[in-house]
Amino acid sequence: MNTITVEIDGKVEKVPIEKKSIRVDKLLESLNIYPETAVVLKDGKLLCDDERIKPGDRIKIVVATSKG
Repeated sequence: MNTITVEIDGKVEKVPIEKKSIRVDKLLESLNIYPETAVVLKDGKLLCDDERIKPGDRIKIVVATSKG
């Protein structure tokens, strides 16, 4: 099985994926993160929801929180 390295809130984990790649929005859903509340960065560049992430990629997810 392939993995993607994901950093969320300073924690780094390996996330398994079943296919050759996964869309950003599907990855967020699999991590129980609403796509509307997060941005995904790869090499410092913002990724759109329909972009694909491949095994071996390292991404950073920044989740927006409301302090209301």
